[in-house]
Amino acid sequence: MKKSIYFIFLLLALISGCKKEEDPEVGPKPEPQAENPTKAGEFLKALTVTGAQQITFDSTSNSYMVSLPDTYSEQQAEVKLSLHSNIGLVNQNGEITKDSIIRFAYQGVAPLTFELHEKSNRGKFFFNVYFNFSGKPNITLLSKELPINAQGINFPLRFEAKMGSIPSSPNQAGPILRVTNPKTGFSTETVVYDIGGRIGLQKTETLLTSDPHRLEILFFNQEPVVFEGIKFTRDTPIVTFWPAYKYQHTRKDTIAATGGIFIPEGKYTVTFSSDFLEQPVTAAMRVNDHSKISLDKIPANLEEGVYLLSFYENNKLLGKNSVYVGNFETNCLETIWKGSIEKTHERNTLPLSFNRGDEFYTKSQPLDYGSGNTNFDVNRLPRLRLKSAGKTVDLAPELVVYYWGIAGVSYPLGKYKIPADLPVGKYTVTGVYTNRYESKPYWSKLEVK
Repeated sequence: MKKSIYFIFLLLALISGCKKEEDPEVGPKPEPQAENPTKAGEFLKALTVTGAQQITFDSTSNSYMVSLPDTYSEQQAEVKLSLHSNIGLVNQNGEITKDSIIRFAYQGVAPLTFELHEKSNRGKFFFNVYFNFSGKPNITLLSKELPINAQGINFPLRFEAKMGSIPSSPNQAGPILRVTNPKTGFSTETVVYDIGGRIGLQKTETLLTSDPHRLEILFFNQEPVVFEGIKFTRDTPIVTFWPAYKYQHTRKDTIAATGGIFIPEGKYTVTFSSDFLEQPVTAAMRVNDHSKISLDKIPANLEEGVYLLSFYENNKLLGKNSVYVGNFETNCLETIWKGSIEKTHERNTLPLSFNRGDEFYTKSQPLDYGSGNTNFDVNRLPRLRLKSAGKTVDLAPELVVYYWGIAGVSYPLGKYKIPADLPVGKYTVTGVYTNRYESKPYWSKLEVK
């Protein structure tokens, strides 16, 4: 009797196991999702992306890695958030919303970053979402002849499909672009942050040969895309005044410019001009290397004053700047401009032409540097003296402090306004300082229209 009972129980267990194995799945397969560890999990239960192949979470960088299948063709990824009841998504205006879905155009842009807040506003957490594919990206190179100058190389690439965010993983800064000369073995590469912009490579002058080159593009977790037969050509050089901060020059100083690509057989010159110079003065420049040209001796026939510099290669203009030439450092007007205060980092090389009532800025030297809390004295700024044959007027400065965040310093600028009743015409511009010293004229006369 006992053996019969044991046999019945064994038979029921086997029948039950068979039913479990044969039961079909009910409902659609859920989208891949990534759970969060403790801290992040207090804000976000899970994240899913419609159509994703796999999603993983990197707790080190609070980042999701979303792997998309090769068949994925959506222009915007649908990111779904599973939030706790006391948590809200923050929108672009910094407001907590009821939204739990983010639609994001992921191709070729920086990874998605979103912010979650406790609705009581006591806590917040930031997440990143990276998008990547597997397989091989579909990329077309529109031209195999690529010009090079100091601004880099423009690679005319068109991305047809299978391109994720840049970067597409928290473990990679961005896709790698590599150029190789198969004949010599020379190779140079860089990480690309803006795939559509100009890209800088080291030793680009080495690429200027008749040899065909190979171009490789390597995205995270994808097969490299390779183009053969690339030819590099020299584009018109771009010059930058060097060192950029130096404005006042003695006659013993060197006038130098960087950029390129400069060539030994090129004819490089610099022309000094101003509204007060009857004839421009031109001097030959020496090629130091592919990235630098210099004038070792300032022409002796230049009087003390402010000059506009124009750089040429074989009579083709490469760029402009301005300098003060003198025997010692003194008060002078470095640059005058209208528009954004951020142009303080540049030197205006355009003739001055303002309307009545226009406001403009002046940067004079030497500059007073300070911190973010420095109280500058407006009286140390110059009055601008505008002088024509029939009219002279002094413009009082309004103190404007520019804070240079990168350098961690601040300095004062003068803000001025053209009087509404000032007669039209051209005016010589000088700076008048508290010690009654009047500077040399600015290189351009100011035209009042």
